[in-house]
Amino acid sequence: MKDYKKKKQAIVAMIFLFLLLLSAAIIAMLAGTEKRRNIQQAEHVMISEIGKLQYAIDSRLLSTEILEMIVVNDNGAVTDFDAIAERLYVNDPAIRSLQLAPDGVVTYVYPLEGNEEAFGSLFDDPDRRVEAEYARDTGKMTLAGPYELSQGGMGLVARNPVYMENDQNKENFWGFSIAILNVPEIFNKAELDNLSQQGYDYQIYRTAPDSNDIQIIASNTERDMMGAIEDSISVPNGTWIFRILPKTGWISRRNLLAESLVALTINILLTLLISGILTIRQQNKNMVEVANTDFLTGLNNTRHFVHQMRQFQEENQPFGLIYLDLNRFKAVNDQYGHDVGDKLLIEVAFQIKDCLRKSDFAYRIGGDEFAVLIPNKKNREFYDALLKKIEEHVTRPYTYSDITLYPSVSCGYSRYPDDQTDAESLIREADRSMYDMKKHS
Repeated sequence: MKDYKKKKQAIVAMIFLFLLLLSAAIIAMLAGTEKRRNIQQAEHVMISEIGKLQYAIDSRLLSTEILEMIVVNDNGAVTDFDAIAERLYVNDPAIRSLQLAPDGVVTYVYPLEGNEEAFGSLFDDPDRRVEAEYARDTGKMTLAGPYELSQGGMGLVARNPVYMENDQNKENFWGFSIAILNVPEIFNKAELDNLSQQGYDYQIYRTAPDSNDIQIIASNTERDMMGAIEDSISVPNGTWIFRILPKTGWISRRNLLAESLVALTINILLTLLISGILTIRQQNKNMVEVANTDFLTGLNNTRHFVHQMRQFQEENQPFGLIYLDLNRFKAVNDQYGHDVGDKLLIEVAFQIKDCLRKSDFAYRIGGDEFAVLIPNKKNREFYDALLKKIEEHVTRPYTYSDITLYPSVSCGYSRYPDDQTDAESLIREADRSMYDMKKHS
């Protein structure tokens, strides 16, 4: 009897231990599955967010490339700096100031108010010398910071070295085109606040090149980010690291499902995994398009515009530039709100694109400003007919709910090389032509 009791106790203990181990294994499997699922979901969020961050950064750095292009096209002369800088600066809270530094000496600053301390030699300033020399010697743009700005707040400094070809076709250092960028405003287009709403803490940091110290660029938390997933963001002369971590951790506390639900959970996770792989592949494919696309209208953006114009000129290919501006668009926003204004911009973008050939390029380059690049040589009759067609399409009445809008558009064009032979003059000619039309509209 005693032997049976001992044997029974042993069997019960073994079954208990077996069930305990089995339960632990199931709990571990379900917990591991949950963690992997959350990481995969976070990776999808991260890939999407990195694309937005890359666009937000690159679109602001583009201002230095535009200034460089204007300096190069003017053979090193600086003309109309304030007018050009104002067009790049206006309505963008991320840009603190734009500067030109011939021979490394900051000489041109916009806006001047609040940025008086920017003037002077970069190479004589111990706080600016190291990265300025690196940019000059390597020919690569640098992005320094974040720093505490003397005007208040935090900022990043983009320094783009400008080189000019001499008579021997050798490049000589001209100076720098510079953009001072506000933090965290530079990330506004990336909508980082959405990560908090989705339940993630995030952190963007870099390793300082001179001290190897970790510099936090943007963050929504002071917690230890141990266990976070991370990926890199390409910036001039370095790499930023972007990391995210769920606020509740990868595994949340909950009552685990019974063993009968494990199979269903595995099937769901397999489906999520396959969906995740396909999503990642598609996102990777779209990343290049994202960097060159205006998010609101789906048209090409300013970055693509500058690149395509430069490519046409480098290939000495004739082309035409059309500038378009919606008349009284601000009144639409003021009277009906930005939602209606955005819908109008989307509709106008569609109508413009509908008037073009597949070989033409349509752009949104500002709030209510659009542009079109027409490859190959065309006569004025072609452009007059095209502008008339665009005007007829755009000025059709648009109805949203109980609101009917009667938009009008001003257009102008210029041809390369028939009308102008450099980018700045071409843009100025098209802009002037557009505003001539606006005066008579």
